[in-house]
Amino acid sequence: MKGLLIKDIRLLKNQKHFFLIICLVGTMLLFTSGEPSFVISYMTFVFSMFTLSSISYDEYDNGLAFLFSLPVSRKKYVREKYVFGLLLGGTAWTVTTAVVSAYMTWKKQEIDWKSWLVTACIYLALFVVFLLIILPIQFKFGAEKGRIAMLGAMGIIFLSIYAGTKIAGKIGIDIDAALMRIEAASTGEVVGTLAIACCVIAVISYNVSLRIMKKKQF
Repeated sequence: MKGLLIKDIRLLKNQKHFFLIICLVGTMLLFTSGEPSFVISYMTFVFSMFTLSSISYDEYDNGLAFLFSLPVSRKKYVREKYVFGLLLGGTAWTVTTAVVSAYMTWKKQEIDWKSWLVTACIYLALFVVFLLIILPIQFKFGAEKGRIAMLGAMGIIFLSIYAGTKIAGKIGIDIDAALMRIEAASTGEVVGTLAIACCVIAVISYNVSLRIMKKKQF
């Protein structure tokens, strides 16, 4: 897996001009946006998208067929993409959170550090869930069809949330009260719940991706 990570990091270096532009856009948003925390989600999601690009690079010109002729198993390949995506997005999240926090301190803004930490952790959890959903889709459909499938999956998720909210209201579940209980929870409880949920989704996503790759013919 180390060799695969080195390969993807080298590909990452070839895109340095793209990432420089993304960083410049993020800096502009930081100084002009009324909600600096938005920069965290923007940078994290944009950087993590390179994981999908790396799969596209591997698939180009029957590259996967050649790659699997080397001492690289499909299991190691799938595992490496998850590790690479988490490393890339996690690094972007950590650096951006630190920069935005320093900026807000420099601007002498009043900060509720508990709420700020919870917000940042929610952005991280959303990134992880997004990555865990999109990787099996990318493995299954490839670069071109994967984009359409991704939009369809996102649409289904949003419709499910909307439908769930409506159903909860009809059966007497108070969504506002539930959200207030979440806000009243301690930082440790929120972070712990998010971590457990992400771990469960990660196990499911990884096994689905592994099954897809094992069935693929090259």
